[in-house]
Amino acid sequence: MIATDDNKQDSNKSRKTKILGALGFGFFIDSAEDQALPMLFPAIRASLGLNYSALSVINSIRIILQTFSGPFWGMLADRYNRKWILVIGTGIWGIWTMACGLVTDYWQLLIIRVIACLGLGCLYPAAFSMLADVFGPQRRGRAMGAVSAIGMFGIVIGAVVFGELVGGSEDGWRWAFIGLGATSILSGVIIAVLIRDPVRGSAEPELKQVITREAAARFQFRISDIMEILRSKTVWVNLIQGVFVITPINALAAFFVTWLVDDRGFSMADAPLIFGGIVISLAVGSLVGGIVADQADTRWPRTGRIAISQISILLALPALVYLLLKAYDLWAIIVVSSFAGFFLDWTRRGVKQPLVQNVIRPELRATAMAITEFFQGAVAAIIIILFGSYADKFGLTQTLMILVCGFWTIGFFVSIAYYFTYPGDADNLRRLMQQRRESIESNFP
Repeated sequence: MIATDDNKQDSNKSRKTKILGALGFGFFIDSAEDQALPMLFPAIRASLGLNYSALSVINSIRIILQTFSGPFWGMLADRYNRKWILVIGTGIWGIWTMACGLVTDYWQLLIIRVIACLGLGCLYPAAFSMLADVFGPQRRGRAMGAVSAIGMFGIVIGAVVFGELVGGSEDGWRWAFIGLGATSILSGVIIAVLIRDPVRGSAEPELKQVITREAAARFQFRISDIMEILRSKTVWVNLIQGVFVITPINALAAFFVTWLVDDRGFSMADAPLIFGGIVISLAVGSLVGGIVADQADTRWPRTGRIAISQISILLALPALVYLLLKAYDLWAIIVVSSFAGFFLDWTRRGVKQPLVQNVIRPELRATAMAITEFFQGAVAAIIIILFGSYADKFGLTQTLMILVCGFWTIGFFVSIAYYFTYPGDADNLRRLMQQRRESIESNFP
């Protein structure tokens, strides 16, 4: 019996490793694709003759439509096999990313970039749901942090490669998009080979000993179930706070490399490398933040994650203010931005996403994640579009002070609402899972 249990434990560990590895590689390519345009923009601007407004429009419309497609992908992931949804969205769709390297004007870049990123809307909802069926409630922060950290190294490698490409040839940005598309197709192959879609609900403490695919099918997703997601008070707090957390992250992602070039005087080849180095701190922080939030959740299940969110915001905010107003030389920028970057993703990966996983039932999580990403991403993108013209008039530093430091401060105060909504919503899910266990045991003795 001991040997059998050991073999089962080893098999379970191997399955988790494969899923983390395959999804991590998907996030690796997805993150590089997300940041390709901002990091390559100085070179694209010189080649196609664009301005700040063009960057904000292309990047923000891409985010809006990518997040708009998310609910569609989320409902598919909740209803059908998540593995094949990922293969289609992250693998086959890479052909469009390759096409971005062949454009000759602004409108071609805008249209093809939008199409390319519509497929990327599938990754987060499907992966979010899948990881929640592999890792239990008190280990979900580190799971989300781990795949996010792996993904962020895609930005680091991308920054190094992009810097070399644009520094060596005026068409280097074209080869960057072609290479990204090819590796995106490769990620689809890896997911197809390594992943087997886990049973929905198999990581819930009440269900993991009794749930089967046959039993899980009884609770299959229906369109009418979407209203259940919107009845969760925690989801609504998550939606509102997310606007003030995601806007600063998206604004930095969109404008930071160009800010280094225009406001701090770095070259188009060096700026992506500096950004890539800072992202290393962001990646490590994402993983550490997930672990710390899980530990806080273990010790204080009702409030631990929320407190971690607030602490990380308070630590990052002064560093962000100093970075934008006082940091001018290379080492000051690297040190201060690395410190801020370490805490920047704690709220999203270690707190916001696990909180949703812990209040929404398994067969609705991909849709819940997609709705959350859609609302937060779309609102943040519209705000950044509106501030594109503001940046043309008043400069990037003043724009980033508003979009980063101002919004970050508001996000801290909105997070207080979690203390009043999350404990009750989490208790409701645990009661529902216990009732489901009893139903399964009575129907499948």
